[in-house]
Amino acid sequence: MTAAGPIIAHRGASAQKPENTIAAFEAAHAAGCRWIELDAQVLNDGGVIVIHDHTFERTTNGAGPVAMSDMVTVRALRTRDPETGDLTDEGIPTLSSAIELCAERDLGLILEIKATWGIDADDACAVADLLPASPEFPIMVTSFSVTALRTVAETRPDIDLGLASLRPPRDPSAAKAVLGLSAIHCNAEWTTAHDIAAMHAAGLDVAIATINDATLARRFLNDGADGIMTDWPKLLESE
Repeated sequence: MTAAGPIIAHRGASAQKPENTIAAFEAAHAAGCRWIELDAQVLNDGGVIVIHDHTFERTTNGAGPVAMSDMVTVRALRTRDPETGDLTDEGIPTLSSAIELCAERDLGLILEIKATWGIDADDACAVADLLPASPEFPIMVTSFSVTALRTVAETRPDIDLGLASLRPPRDPSAAKAVLGLSAIHCNAEWTTAHDIAAMHAAGLDVAIATINDATLARRFLNDGADGIMTDWPKLLESE
């Protein structure tokens, strides 16, 4: 898979539309973005939905832990406008509906598994079961959970893997060898040009999250980053 980027719509066009919704993904596509990033979580009944937080309160009119909910409850929820906090007509999408949209719009997908600690492998299996057998669009699965990544590697060895990490690993080559990684996705505050060069030397693509300042985004791209995750798909056009 070619490197994701240079702009990756973080949870879709999440500064303009409710994050991690079909509306946010459609807005990213309309803005000319070729890649979206989303978060997948597994419900208590085995359903897999697209949401970042482990609880519903911040982004929806729901309450309580996502992992303890079910699809009947989730289908009744509505998401919040990112600027006003008001409820919208947008619901929480299933992972399957998001994958279907990517196929229709030819959008590359960065799929982060937000695993529940302790059942990381179970969650990863549930996500892996929904991945297309032969994706017609580029897809990469990422996670902060090493267990989740190892599980996907075992069940879907054809899928590219990326490690989500606050800071770059001290030994990128070892991380790549142990997990079979294609990429590292790091936090901007913890990553330097030297780190990017070291990850590239290990044969890893590098994406930086989350950047909403055009000057900073351009600096990281000039430093060699393959992709920038941003809430504003037209970020570089604002320079």
